[in-house]
Amino acid sequence: MTSGAPAGDKVRLTRVARSPGPLWALTVLILLLELASPPRVVFGYLYVIPLVIGAPHRNRPQALGFLTLCCSLTLLNLVVPLRDPDWMAVLIDRLLVCIALTLTTFLCLHNRHLLRQQVDLEVQLAQADLRRDVIATLAHDLKTPVLGTIATARMLALEADATAGSLLERGVAAILASQERSLRLIEDLLRLFRADQEGLQLQPEACDLGRLANEAIAAVGAIARERSVTLIQRQPTGSQPLTLPGDASGLRRLLENLLLNAINHSLRGERVWIDLQRLPSQLVVTVSDRGRGFPEASLPHLFERFYQSDPEQRGSGLGLYLSRQITEAHGGSIQARNLPSGGASLEVVLPLPEHGP
Repeated sequence: MTSGAPAGDKVRLTRVARSPGPLWALTVLILLLELASPPRVVFGYLYVIPLVIGAPHRNRPQALGFLTLCCSLTLLNLVVPLRDPDWMAVLIDRLLVCIALTLTTFLCLHNRHLLRQQVDLEVQLAQADLRRDVIATLAHDLKTPVLGTIATARMLALEADATAGSLLERGVAAILASQERSLRLIEDLLRLFRADQEGLQLQPEACDLGRLANEAIAAVGAIARERSVTLIQRQPTGSQPLTLPGDASGLRRLLENLLLNAINHSLRGERVWIDLQRLPSQLVVTVSDRGRGFPEASLPHLFERFYQSDPEQRGSGLGLYLSRQITEAHGGSIQARNLPSGGASLEVVLPLPEHGP
């Protein structure tokens, strides 16, 4: 019984605050005390009681209106003969009460605003937790059948007696390409969600950009063959390695996304080039194609989330956005431009440490 008493008092106080009758009765009682007492005795500070109790249930105009009423009632009893030598002190006392009531009102309004922000933040946190649980569960449930289909298709490709270019071989290749594309989209969504929630988590190590480019080409090779697009890697010959400290998984995904974007914008039979270049203080990756290029109006928005320069093209609008996140997490920059000879290029600049990789 004792533990329930504070909660019951709070409920009763809330009912009083929401009901205007008791607050107005209290205000009238304070006014009667004011009028029944000499001007030297100030009871106006008691107006803070109905002011504070009713503050959570008044909007700003109502709170300011009630403040004006309380200040007017405080000054109402200011009937002091001018010959009274202390009339200035009485006036100052009542003005100080009005100032105190004003400060209390604005503090209550500010507190109400903070409480509203707190409630909004708690709702957003609850929604974020729910989204995280839903996305994690959904991604797991989606990845399981996709991975099963990929494994089955690979077993079928190994066991079946399919000649090169046969219908069976093309069908298995199409299944693998489709499922790998679905798996890549699910992983992009998961990485994107985790980056928004926790920031992009990097596991830095010494990365050979040339090797990562080979792996990226192999990963998207089935999609390129489906579109009859040839992927060509070009890098300078020499003793200087194309290594840098970075997250290998993230950089590989960055290269895959750049290649997929170029493949999706290329016509059948075209070529896509990935050029790797080492400069004194940075590595530059350029992926170019000979497709239709980007609409000029879309260039400033290409790296925004869910943005698609051409809704008719395949894609989710996440690849370039995630590419920008990975690039910036490595301290680099990414930009897109149309080529004068036709097509477009995406250029990623990754800084090298001053002491060298």
